[in-house]
Amino acid sequence: MTDTTTTTTTNTATAAQNYILYRTVDLMYQPGYSYPEGTTPTPPAAQVSAARGLVVSTQSLTGLTGIVVPDGFAYALDAVGKYPTGSLYTPSTAYTLAGASVATAGAALALTLTPDNDGPGTDTTVTLSDGGAGGTFSPATVTFDGCTNTAQTVTYTPKDAGAVTISATNDGALTNPASLNVTVATAATS
Repeated sequence: MTDTTTTTTTNTATAAQNYILYRTVDLMYQPGYSYPEGTTPTPPAAQVSAARGLVVSTQSLTGLTGIVVPDGFAYALDAVGKYPTGSLYTPSTAYTLAGASVATAGAALALTLTPDNDGPGTDTTVTLSDGGAGGTFSPATVTFDGCTNTAQTVTYTPKDAGAVTISATNDGALTNPASLNVTVATAATS
């Protein structure tokens, strides 16, 4: 009698995505110079050889776990391949929150969230709050895609009349915007 065993392997690997490796500091170059003996030289100023933000490579990776990034460099997720080698990428450091300062209870108010510069280095989720005033946001969260500075729109529907403070927080390293103060009027009755 022959004993047979079947082994099933499940592929749980994450799909590879496009990442860029870019400079976080300028690469400087000090030109050489010559001078006659007995004179005091004036050295030339240092020059930027490769600018901060210069994309030095693109790589298809399943993630950054276990990857050691050299000093002066950083990786950013560029899923759409917007930044080829040789281009400049300036990562977001903050984002804005904009919307009207007056609203009506029960009526939707449009809010716009926009990352600065070229977008965050990784997908970043933003969550909005009205400080417990009971209003609703749709959608409840938005995501800024890595290397994309596309504005995201959210609607806020205040529940009751009064003063409401809308704030935003994110799960990345972006600086959160100033809160938005909204004066909510009572809905007209017929």
